[in-house]
Amino acid sequence: MRIVLIIPPGGYYAERWQKGALMPSLGVGYIASSLEQEGHEVHIIDAHVEHLSWRRLEEMLKKISPSAVGFSFTTENRFEAFRLIEQVKKAFPRVITIAGGPHVTPTATDTLENIPSLDLVVRGEGEATMVELARCLEEGKDYNGVSGLSYRRNGEVRNNPRRPFIENLDSVPSPAWHLMPWEKYNFVLEVPEKGKVKHANLITSRGCPFSCNFCATQNSWGRRFRARSPENVLREISQLVENYGIKGIWFFDDTFTSNRQRVWDICQGLLDAKHDLSWFCEIRVDTVDKELLQKMKESGCYCVAFGVESGSQRILDEVIGKKISLQQVRDVTRWCDELGIKSNPFFIFSHPEETKEDIKQTIEMMRNWPAHSDISLSLLHIYPGTRLETTAKEKGLLPADFSWAKKDQRGVITLPSAQGNVPIFVDKLSWEYLSRLMFEWAEGQRYRVLNKIPRAIKSIRTYSDFKRYMTMFKAFIKVKFNKLLSHESARSR
Repeated sequence: MRIVLIIPPGGYYAERWQKGALMPSLGVGYIASSLEQEGHEVHIIDAHVEHLSWRRLEEMLKKISPSAVGFSFTTENRFEAFRLIEQVKKAFPRVITIAGGPHVTPTATDTLENIPSLDLVVRGEGEATMVELARCLEEGKDYNGVSGLSYRRNGEVRNNPRRPFIENLDSVPSPAWHLMPWEKYNFVLEVPEKGKVKHANLITSRGCPFSCNFCATQNSWGRRFRARSPENVLREISQLVENYGIKGIWFFDDTFTSNRQRVWDICQGLLDAKHDLSWFCEIRVDTVDKELLQKMKESGCYCVAFGVESGSQRILDEVIGKKISLQQVRDVTRWCDELGIKSNPFFIFSHPEETKEDIKQTIEMMRNWPAHSDISLSLLHIYPGTRLETTAKEKGLLPADFSWAKKDQRGVITLPSAQGNVPIFVDKLSWEYLSRLMFEWAEGQRYRVLNKIPRAIKSIRTYSDFKRYMTMFKAFIKVKFNKLLSHESARSR
């Protein structure tokens, strides 16, 4: 069977990577390799990184003449994906259209009810489901027994039972790197003392046993941690080094350090292989100690990212359910500083029930962070299938009839020009206050806010959008004016 897998415009890339490090879609790569292993002809089209117009994409599809076209997308770029699905179906009515990825897993029914051009949704881990589905389509069999699949039957959406998670991740073939436009990715990150280094993204585990209220990871991969063996991981790294000249790795795991011994073995394997790789990963502060961080540093780790979310222990305990202490955060930060590992903490403003006092504690923690660190800050996003989505509906921040497949819904706050088309949770603190906080932080980081203005103007569709951006503009002017006054005051002393 001939199958095309498309990454829509807007990519699976976060907003911060739009003009930065573009990286391949690991999910699409795994689906492609699994289908290839079963003898199917697979093509990957990254419409984002290749800057494809619809006319050019249509020409490519005509030339390939697929029986099915799959689309993988996130909540951020779902509307670009929906439009592309509609275009493909209109141009190729007989082609089976399939959606997969983190967004459609919890929104399968909503998506199928509102996007008539979409035929099928693959929920959760897609490798085995896509292989079984392709077999059914090729043999003309009914797919009502394919676990993990959603579809329409007699005008109603049906959701087949969830597919069990893959127990042995070593059994999944490595991503089909050879099908990707590798030469067009510019995944280059700055490494201390080495400058810009060519990286590859790689994932070694699935599943998260923790339950932060805003996180959607469990929708796709469940709560039980499952991991590839160190030998399997090291073999893939060697392939990337030998075939693509990789000098750096971004371990894309939600928590790379969930299993201490496995991380230790991977680090030792990197040392033994003598690849001289630099690498970056995401951790939890309660899964590392100084000895493990030292081993990671020796094997090439130059930066670790971790979620702090708030400088208020009350918010961590009572709202997020983070199950970490601020003392653990301080310990890991100090160890990283002593070992020469760059720390990249994540902070979020506008948690449920968050007060100005909570915000003050967060700002104080950020201001006292080591100067050479890289602090990430965002407003709280609402993702489908999370506990936060339930909270947002209970508080009326999402309307009772809210649909993830419809644009411009009354009362829903989004900033597509800055943080992706995802609803923003705004509770106790005013939009003006939050806007001022974000602009003050941007000023301190020398972030060029003015570059966002043209895209912001283009994104205005409703009167509510206009009022929201006017509030932001006023906050921006106030921040600029206060900065000017402080400079003048300092100059006159």
